[in-house]
Amino acid sequence: MPKSSDLFSLPAAPPELCFDKNEFMKKTFSVDDFLHEHRNAASLEIMRDDLGIYLKVLRSAMIELINEDYADFVNLSTNLVGLDHQINTIHTPVEQLGDEVLGVKQVITDTMNEIKECLNQKKLLRQYKKNLKSLAKVYNSINKLTDLLGNQLSTEDIRPVVLERAALELVQLQFHVKFCSEYLDKAQAEKTESLHKDLLGKLREYFLKALKMDADSLERCLRIYATLDEYKAAETVFREDVVGTYMNTRISESKLQNSSQGLVGIYNQILDFISLHMKDLLLLTHHTDKVKGFNFLVNSFWQEVERRLELNLASIFAPGNPDSFYVKYKSTLDFLANVEKMLGTQKAIDEFRQHAQYKSFQSRWNLPVYFQIRFQEIAGRLENVCDQPLTESTFNFKAKDLKCVIFQTALSCITKLWEDGVYIEDLFSKFWKLTLQIISRTARWMGDAMKEIEKPTSTPAGEQKLDRNLFLVVLHMDAQVLMDQFPTILQTATEKAPQQVREHISSLEKCIEESRNRLLKQMSSIEDVLIKSIITKSSVHIRQTNDIPRLYRKTNRDVPRKHCSYVDLMLEPFKVFKKDFHEQIGNEKIRQLFTTAFSKISVQYFKAIEEVLTSVQKTEESLRRLKNLREKSTSTTTANIQSSNDRQGMSDDDKIRLQLQIDVRYWTKEIESNDIRRENVDKLFEMISLVEDTTKANKTSDK
Repeated sequence: MPKSSDLFSLPAAPPELCFDKNEFMKKTFSVDDFLHEHRNAASLEIMRDDLGIYLKVLRSAMIELINEDYADFVNLSTNLVGLDHQINTIHTPVEQLGDEVLGVKQVITDTMNEIKECLNQKKLLRQYKKNLKSLAKVYNSINKLTDLLGNQLSTEDIRPVVLERAALELVQLQFHVKFCSEYLDKAQAEKTESLHKDLLGKLREYFLKALKMDADSLERCLRIYATLDEYKAAETVFREDVVGTYMNTRISESKLQNSSQGLVGIYNQILDFISLHMKDLLLLTHHTDKVKGFNFLVNSFWQEVERRLELNLASIFAPGNPDSFYVKYKSTLDFLANVEKMLGTQKAIDEFRQHAQYKSFQSRWNLPVYFQIRFQEIAGRLENVCDQPLTESTFNFKAKDLKCVIFQTALSCITKLWEDGVYIEDLFSKFWKLTLQIISRTARWMGDAMKEIEKPTSTPAGEQKLDRNLFLVVLHMDAQVLMDQFPTILQTATEKAPQQVREHISSLEKCIEESRNRLLKQMSSIEDVLIKSIITKSSVHIRQTNDIPRLYRKTNRDVPRKHCSYVDLMLEPFKVFKKDFHEQIGNEKIRQLFTTAFSKISVQYFKAIEEVLTSVQKTEESLRRLKNLREKSTSTTTANIQSSNDRQGMSDDDKIRLQLQIDVRYWTKEIESNDIRRENVDKLFEMISLVEDTTKANKTSDK
């Protein structure tokens, strides 16, 4: 016999088949999927042939299997003879047994249902019995409470022991009422409510007396309230009878007008109430764990104070006068901070800030309107100055730091924003934004002013026309001074920012850096204009370089030993600018400006010299060709020309090259006298090399 696992294995297939025989044994075998997966492996004809080959393998394997197990197949058919008769023989007894089992099951089910019904009735009876006991205890408790409240607590001297007994009895009464409320008649239900109210009334009287007595009596009274789960009732009594009575004469408009300290004086009187009337309460409920569940500071003191502030002191919320509003708001923040100190834990402070009346009180302070007034006051001041036309009065050249009125006003406005008396921490984001807007507005004014100064305008009589370069230099200086104040502005804002903002100081630094870049962009434009002004005045003299050949060609001038005057004219704008403004902007900034200006002029100067030298070389070559032609004609002429050159010593072209060399050397010397390295000036090295190499080459050719 083959093993059981062999019954499910397929015979080996020829290796050249285009499919795997094990795929037919998969439970998820599908003809369509099989054809789809092997559509690219072989054509349908090849697959058909391979399937036919494997079918023959299967048939052959089946025949071999039958031949091997033939005896077992014969015995199997023999053993099945007479099986139907045996089955019919046991069929009837099995059916009878099944009917009997079903009958027993039905009997058991009926019995279980009957037992369950009995248990439900027993449970219901037990519940009725419990309710009846509770009802009896309710009547008993009502009688006891009636006796306690009517007899033992009817006198003025309320004993705490009796109150405790009455409280425990009321707790039992309320407990049992929950189980038999449907059986109580209306009179008994009303009696229960009446007893509850009477007990709270007696407890209220004792509570008010205990507040004036020792801490032990107060603690005992609070425990009775806690026993009754009447925390809110105790807080309400204290709020209405104690806090309300005290605040009734302290919080009013007339009191505010007559107080020498104003709102601060009222807040001080309110805080005095805590030290006078709440010391023991806070000691028992906040600072120790003797009595838990009460919050007199928030639910009694704060609720009553906040309600009366909103109703009786509505004028303090008016933002019409920003200075007065700030004083009142700052006093209120100090008052709230003192209240929070008495709460003790951070959890209690957070709950206090989430209180509905706390949020309502904060919303009454119209901070957006206050900021809008400050915005119009501060930003409007800067805007008015920016709208003024550019005149001599726009600047104060004798001022030590900022000389432009606009920059003076801008820095003054920023300083004003963060002063005590103006800045409010809750409006930090708005004040910071306004600071950046002031800087941005100043930068935009710089751009507008630069365009305005370029326009040709007539100067009113009695006023002196602004010097363009002086105006630009002053703008540049003031912008730098303003930027130098950025670290101080950032430090001030950081120190006065809320805690959550200080944790993201990089955002503030990024904002101030953007403002710096905005000013730097305008300063760069000013530098470009100043450089352009210098270049325009200097470059106009470069064309005089073309006049040098006329000075020496056929003029029999002496060998040049001094630079030409046009170089001084080119340098004159630099010297004038340095003389006028080096004290204002400093040598370092002048060096930076001159480096750029010298670079641009040197590029033009290099081109001019290159053109002159090229022209000289062409002229020299033409003369040399002409000389060669003449040498071929007569030797006498050659002798005369040679003797003439010997007498002359240096040709006119050499003198031109030498003059250019002297001029370039002087130009380079003057550049370096301004602390500018020659390698930092564009084309200067090339220009020096050009005149030096040309002069050396000419000397070599003469030799």
